[in-house]
Parts: sequence; C-alpha cells; structure tokens
Amino acid sequence: MEQDYIDWLYGLSAPMVILNKRYGASYTSPFFYPNDDFIDLKESWEIDSRETLLDCVFTMIDDGHAPLLSEFYSKYSQLSEFDWLSFYERQTDYHKVILTFVEQTFPICNTAGIRSWDYARMAYLLRLGTTNKYVTEEECLWILHRIGLRSTYFYHSWQHYLVSWFIGLQYWNNLQIKDDLEKLRCELSRPSNVTSMANLYEDKQAPFNRLPWFIDIEKFEKPESLTEYDWL
Repeated sequence: MEQDYIDWLYGLSAPMVILNKRYGASYTSPFFYPNDDFIDLKESWEIDSRETLLDCVFTMIDDGHAPLLSEFYSKYSQLSEFDWLSFYERQTDYHKVILTFVEQTFPICNTAGIRSWDYARMAYLLRLGTTNKYVTEEECLWILHRIGLRSTYFYHSWQHYLVSWFIGLQYWNNLQIKDDLEKLRCELSRPSNVTSMANLYEDKQAPFNRLPWFIDIEKFEKPESLTEYDWL
C-alpha cells in the first residue's frame, strides 16, 4: 500500500489530532500517541478489549451522533421553503432549536451532515486500539479504508469533511442542554472552535495540506481476522 494513501487514511482522524497535539498526538503514525504504550479507554469509552472496541467502532461509524441530525439535513434539502416552515412549526420547542441549527449549518454541511464527527472519532479510537493491541495495523487500515470510502461519498473536500466535524463537535458539546432552550439556542448559534480550526488549517504537517481529498483508493481485501464481522 502506498505511503501517501496510508497517511491519507490516518489523516481522517486529523481533527482529533489537533485537539490533542500538545499531548503528543501524531497525524501519520499508526499509533495516535506514538510515545505511549497503552491508553486507558475504559472510563471515557467503556472499551477494555478487542470486542468492546470493534463493537463501538462498527456501531458508531453508521449509527453514532450523525443520524440524530441526518434526517433533518435531508429534509431541508428536499422541502420547499413553505414545506420546511410547516414542518418546523409542528415540532417541539426543543426540536425547533435543533432545526434552526440545521438550517444555519446546511450551507456548510449539506446533506452529508455531521457524519465526519463520527468518522474522525472512530478513526481516532482505532489508532488508540492499535496501541493497545486490540487490533492490528492491517485491521485498523482496512476499517479506515471503509471509513474513507464513506467519507469521499458524502464529502467533496478536506475542508467539507473538517468543518462538518467541528459542527458535529459544537452539537455534541451541547447535547445535554434540554431544559434551558435559550442557552441551547445561543450555544448552537455562536461561532466556536475557531482557534482549533485555524490551527488545523495552518498545520503544515497535516496530511490534507499535501494530499488531495479524492486520492486514488487502493483495493484492500478484508483481513481474515475480521471475517467474523459482517460489517463493510
């Protein structure tokens, strides 16, 4: 496998790298933190084995936080302005705030929504799992390859993928605000994570600053060790 393609695959976790670079995170090493021999994932992710890692990854890639908004992004793209307003008026006050967020971010995310929020985090977990020897490098790369196919299907550029991730982060950061809708509205409306975004775009080590988004995707056979999982 070409090194550029490997770097591209690891680059799918780039937003997580920029948030953790001061702790030694790497864009292109097989190991997210090359200087660490083990990362405790039990408390934050309830992951402590190969089985719990793969269960989490295979579930979250397609059924993580993104589906909570995907229907709304899709509806916004399909409905006329009048029908969207009618749909909006039939919702609860909470969902009206969420729909406003979808409407405000649609020009950036489009129908791809915040899928990259789930893709990048699972790419991050896979690299941590490689460090912990829950998965091999070959297994990690194959799963990243499948994430990459999804990513290039939904997103049309690195910028599209990355900015949608930051929108996903903004949504996730406020997911627990249910009772104070004015606070939720304000938190979802204000610009956030601007410094992290700027640092990411300016980082010359980042793969997306030297590799195209639509890279030549190499054929990659599913490792025999993963054949017990019917996930593709």
